[in-house]
Amino acid sequence: MERQIFLATFSDDALKVIKKYGIGIEFNQFCISQTLDEDKIDRTIAAMQKEMKECGVSDERGAIVHGPFTELCPQSIDPLFVDLAMKRFEQAYEGCRRLGLKRLVVHSGFIPLIYFPVWHVKQSVKFWSRFMEDKPEDFTLYIENVLDSEPESLTEIVSQIDDPRVKLCLDVGHANVVTEPEYSVTDWIRIMGPRLGHFHLHNNDGSSDQHRPLTSGSLNMKEILAAIDDYCDPSATLTIESRECDESVAWLLKQ
Repeated sequence: MERQIFLATFSDDALKVIKKYGIGIEFNQFCISQTLDEDKIDRTIAAMQKEMKECGVSDERGAIVHGPFTELCPQSIDPLFVDLAMKRFEQAYEGCRRLGLKRLVVHSGFIPLIYFPVWHVKQSVKFWSRFMEDKPEDFTLYIENVLDSEPESLTEIVSQIDDPRVKLCLDVGHANVVTEPEYSVTDWIRIMGPRLGHFHLHNNDGSSDQHRPLTSGSLNMKEILAAIDDYCDPSATLTIESRECDESVAWLLKQ
């Protein structure tokens, strides 16, 4: 495997596995928004710095940060909720800056039956364009699918933002659970194509978000990796999000 590989810190024995295989780390501490509060952020940052040291990650090239997602919807109808989302994402960026890290993954925030797709696209473009206005040229934002049931809306969001610093993160496990019947996960990769900069890899049986090992579920991971090579830039990176991770890391490194 020539692509850069990361492991999510929520995985079992993540730090030991990262150190064992010499791969990168994707931090999950910011996922729960309260860790960004003023009375907690210093402890959160210190814990992340300690983890980098423990697993042998020496600089920003070996780390990605997953941003907060608890009830944060950039396309919210109530502007106060939009303001809250912006505040939390700005706090996450400030945490990245303090850590010297330059890549942040965020959830799209789309909720079916609440937001019409046209509204979702329009408001997301507005929100993320504003968020990126004052960010440095070497900072990259990855927008991840969660409840999104088709790939076109996210592709359109990034196309309209038209900023090389804003890319997509495809979570193949999420797509396998909620995608519309006419799409396979490899269709998502084909349609999103060069706009994809990062992937979350894990498997499930299609009924729920189970975060199984890569070879345990209904997804054919070899086909997914082949599609990534066919349609995505060589710089696109991969994070394993399997709960039981050692076997998955070993398997992926052999591909």
